[in-house]
Amino acid sequence: MIRIVNWILTRKCNLSCAYCAIVKDYIHKPKEYPDMKHYIKNEMSVTSILNALAKFEKHNPDCFHIFYGGEPMLKAGLSEIIKFCHRHDIHYTIISNNTKEVQPLVKKLVRDVGNLKGYTASIDPILVAPELDPLSDRLKKTQQGFDFLLWMKEYCNDVVAEVTVMKDDQHLIYPLVKKLSDSGINSDITFIDIAKNDYYDFSNITASGNLIEPSPTISDQFMKMISDEDLDIHMKRSLLPAIFNILPSNMDCKLEDNLHNVTIDADGSVRLCLRIRGVDTPKYVHVSDLLDSEGQINKVAHRLIAKDKEKYCELCNHTCLLMSKIIDDGNLDPVDLVHLDRRAK
Repeated sequence: MIRIVNWILTRKCNLSCAYCAIVKDYIHKPKEYPDMKHYIKNEMSVTSILNALAKFEKHNPDCFHIFYGGEPMLKAGLSEIIKFCHRHDIHYTIISNNTKEVQPLVKKLVRDVGNLKGYTASIDPILVAPELDPLSDRLKKTQQGFDFLLWMKEYCNDVVAEVTVMKDDQHLIYPLVKKLSDSGINSDITFIDIAKNDYYDFSNITASGNLIEPSPTISDQFMKMISDEDLDIHMKRSLLPAIFNILPSNMDCKLEDNLHNVTIDADGSVRLCLRIRGVDTPKYVHVSDLLDSEGQINKVAHRLIAKDKEKYCELCNHTCLLMSKIIDDGNLDPVDLVHLDRRAK
């Protein structure tokens, strides 16, 4: 059963970050992969997205949808998509870069659709260590982003800060999460991951030295987070130990056994996963064909995903796959995935 659907609603973005490979064309990109012009020209229509959402609802009413980009606020018709989710009680969060340029679009979306169910944005650990670079643009932008998340609390049921653990700031994770929790903001912990081959097209970071190995430092940070009952961390008691166990980047999501997680690219093609586009899957499977009229998974699509996984996957630590796998293994109730029940603390 599909637990999570990742939507790359658009590849358009107001930023051009060095580490991001989803909005750029790179020299080492596989020849089978389309360029950006393809995704811009063939971007999914809103009608296609709504039809697919209806099928996913029939397949699993508790399915959780994550709206990515690019920058999803740049997707034409986003308000129609969110209104549809509200009418049908579909669970979702929007992953935004939350920059100053994007924030007016978020406010407009709120005016158009009312309160959002979920809004997620990254927060830099420099927020709790301004002395590291007190006059930097990085600190200024981080503070602006944090202030906007505080503002969003009035207009969103579940405001989430995505905290990505990096080597240089891993000792700051607990104090950052504590500050966020004290401010009423939920934290989602992730780790930096790398592109292990050219088919990992969501990251331009390739050096394995960037990966975080298990260490006394990170173990201490995790123990503090798990033992502190006042911290509001997404799926704390189930997800944090699982993340630690797959460090530095060794998760096998088992999609070939049970398709618990799917990813739709901007052109409507079904990818192997959020990390890897794959070759055969997107070539032959469109979102409109992933589920039949009864909401059952297309067996051919699952076989193609399994084929692409065998060929191109070298494992990862991507938490969207980890979250859906934990639920699919029966180790957590789906209600905790959508943040409706804080008992998982």
